Amino acid sequence: MIKALFRTRFSGLIYHNWFKIIFVFIAGQGAVQFVQLLSGFFLIHWLSVEDYAQYSIAFAFQSTAQVLVELGVSGSVVALVGNRVNDKAVLGKYIKGGKFFRNRMFFVVSVICLIGFPYMTWQHGWPIHITVFLLICILLNLFFSGNTAFYITPLMIHRKLKDIYNIQLTSGVCRLIFLWTVYLLSIINSWIAALTTCLTVFYNGERFRKKSKEFIDEPVESDPGTRKEILNYVKPVIPGIIYSAFSAQISLFIIGIFGASENIAEVGALGRLGQIFMIFNMASSTLVVPYLARQSKKHLGRKFLAILGIGLCIALTLITIGFILPEPLLWIMGDKYSHLEGEVGLLILNSSIIFINVLMWDMNCSRKWLWSWIPIVSISSNVLLQALMIFTMDLSTTYSVLIFSVILSIFNLLNKILVTIIGLNKTKNEINLLSEE
Repeated sequence: MIKALFRTRFSGLIYHNWFKIIFVFIAGQGAVQFVQLLSGFFLIHWLSVEDYAQYSIAFAFQSTAQVLVELGVSGSVVALVGNRVNDKAVLGKYIKGGKFFRNRMFFVVSVICLIGFPYMTWQHGWPIHITVFLLICILLNLFFSGNTAFYITPLMIHRKLKDIYNIQLTSGVCRLIFLWTVYLLSIINSWIAALTTCLTVFYNGERFRKKSKEFIDEPVESDPGTRKEILNYVKPVIPGIIYSAFSAQISLFIIGIFGASENIAEVGALGRLGQIFMIFNMASSTLVVPYLARQSKKHLGRKFLAILGIGLCIALTLITIGFILPEPLLWIMGDKYSHLEGEVGLLILNSSIIFINVLMWDMNCSRKWLWSWIPIVSISSNVLLQALMIFTMDLSTTYSVLIFSVILSIFNLLNKILVTIIGLNKTKNEINLLSEE
């Protein structure tokens, strides 16, 4: 009787805690996302088509560079720490080991930016001083983002979501107010918009670092054994991460090469609509990954499919809205982009497929379903498909570039499904072997 009562109360406490966590996530991430969306859509309205094209290309380089400099190292901390989340020394040594690799990759990626970004802007005839200012913003953002990448992890592991969102909301609101001010003063342009992003990243990183001190004991020097463990974890997926760094922004890169500045601005503006999926992608890394990483192998398949089913329902709902009711989305984007009715549906479709890709990737990583053959099969087949489409399609229009992206996203999803099937089957076989023993 007492045991049953204890179990009932304990279960109720667990459900209460999870409800609280989910509520804080929805409220906090929703508020942060709302402010970011406001900033993004105001920039679409406030910047000229030429300025927005410049800002979009800089943002694409910045996003790609950030993935390249991380190479999945910061994301490996959660999986490698596992259930040792309360051991400050363990958490600290993994963060220190991850920073060892990131600091070295920063110099490599910076050289790539110094060469690639001027080349991309040169063919559009943009002023040299704009290119230089935007390049400085890209490198500053890349440098400052290290603290955010690593020191947000202890807060996520210990479910300090309120602290995370308070910091992000504060910086986001301040950025929005600053952008509004420079707009009223009629001095807003592409590099000022990019600079505000750098300052936001710097503030967030410093605040995360201070907040995470109570959860980690970071050593002075990184441990060689820890570095080796991190490297062994990320090594199988490094080629895939490098590929995904470019493929995530491939629409902007392609239109930047084959299209005009107007097309770049259109693709960049449509990409802002894809931000509505950011809250779902964040839910995947913040809620789903820690949850699945702690689960036993028993009933894993059922939980895996249940989470995937929820994701599919969300994606199908948004796809329906995108094709049937594009007008509200076009109104948000403004008169300069009101002619993109057909493109809006394609953008939402592509973003939905990418969301399912991200969800399945995060779930696979949480169970360490990372095998050396994955990047070989995935990347080689993707490159072949892209080469085929580049040589057979006219990629000088916004619509055709979106078709290109949808086809590529579907193909990537097929790769994730293959890995999931193999992983679930492997888990099932392991459970059967344990039951026989």
